[in-house]
Amino acid sequence: MNKRLTVLGIGTLFFSILSVVSAQPLPSNGRGPRLVSLQPTRAIELALQNNETVRKAEKVLERAKANLRLSKAVYLPQVGLTSEYQRQKDGDIDERDYLTRAQMSVLLTQFGEIPAGLDAAQEAVRKAEIEYERAKKDSVHAVRSLWHNITLTQEEITQRRAIEVELDEKLKGTELKHEKKRIRYLSRLNTELELSEQQLALNELQRRLDVDTAELIRLTGLDPLAQVALSQSLPDDEITLHDAVAFALVNSLDLRDLRGDIVRQERLAAETIWNRFPELSAEARYKDLHVLLEQHQQNRTWDAKARYDPVIWDRERDASSIFETNPRTQDGWEVRFNLNIPLYDGKRTESLRSMELAKLERLQLEYTEKTKRIRVAVRRDYRAVANAKERMAIEQKRLEIREQQLRTIERVLDQVTFDIPGYQGLTFNDAFQAQAQFTEAQRVFYQARRNYAAAKEKLRETMEWIE
Repeated sequence: MNKRLTVLGIGTLFFSILSVVSAQPLPSNGRGPRLVSLQPTRAIELALQNNETVRKAEKVLERAKANLRLSKAVYLPQVGLTSEYQRQKDGDIDERDYLTRAQMSVLLTQFGEIPAGLDAAQEAVRKAEIEYERAKKDSVHAVRSLWHNITLTQEEITQRRAIEVELDEKLKGTELKHEKKRIRYLSRLNTELELSEQQLALNELQRRLDVDTAELIRLTGLDPLAQVALSQSLPDDEITLHDAVAFALVNSLDLRDLRGDIVRQERLAAETIWNRFPELSAEARYKDLHVLLEQHQQNRTWDAKARYDPVIWDRERDASSIFETNPRTQDGWEVRFNLNIPLYDGKRTESLRSMELAKLERLQLEYTEKTKRIRVAVRRDYRAVANAKERMAIEQKRLEIREQQLRTIERVLDQVTFDIPGYQGLTFNDAFQAQAQFTEAQRVFYQARRNYAAAKEKLRETMEWIE
């Protein structure tokens, strides 16, 4: 058994040395697929840059930001130019008219509710940012899970190959003993069966490695024909349960989304008071300069604007012309003011405020519930990691026991000259059963290692920790 552990240790060490060597830049001779060496940080960087899901989420965010800029265009200065040309001929009289005005306006201030279009654009940006972050986190976790799978598969292949070499040597010795009539044919068949089980497992692992590597290449955007070599394993996380819960609460995108919903809903509830504000409009003019106060009934918004529209080119017309509809110049000043005070609205404002406050309280309760669920989920996954680790240790011990039982039975059936207590009266059925138990113990142990790695990554996903 110690010899077997030594062989496994040497095989694992050889794999580690080979991985480090493969991490060095390799010369390119232009033949065959290119070998790409990856470290975890580099693989994650490539996934964030090249993964289609992340890039699509990024484009959605860019579109939302562009739409927000479009919604805010009204708050920037507006400049234009208007020209008129009219012509009339009455008998021998040919009258022409030319007029050109410059139009310049700017929004001085705005108060009241945030316009619905602007509010929707802001919300779209906020939601798109969250989805973009979620896509990046999902991509990182996918790369990390594949990294675990590929690393464990390569280690298992290395260890099983070491066992295969030992079994191959054992089979040669068994065939030699059988030829000399020193052991029975069933003993030789049992060794051949054990070797076949190892070779089958190796073939399955190679196919699994091929699929996982192809998926890693897809996520990172590498050349599909490239060969990938992983330069190192992911380090173990050392974190306490308290810190894990704190990380999850800080990193949770769902909580971040709910916090944004709550802030927006608080604003909507406060904005209901504007329904009590008087309907107000006003205008002050001095020559070509106008200052306007306009109300938008739909959004309960008041805009104060300044507009300047001087005539920059004018040709005077005959005052009797049919085209004379407005004075060409504006002299003097003008003031207009309109005020409408609502006294009773049938409790519309009160009902609207109650509705918004109820929605706000629901969001606050949802936030509290979500926080509690995250705490429980982190605790559950944290304990699952501990369970998986203990199970892996138990299955490793079980594997050692099954192997020791199998080798002892083989020694007894090979007619060893001394008796081993508890192993008298054995048959080849016992050897076949021990072989099956050993093969199953191998499968369970390697699966337990994968379950342990998956449990650790599941905890990271629950914590939304991608560092």
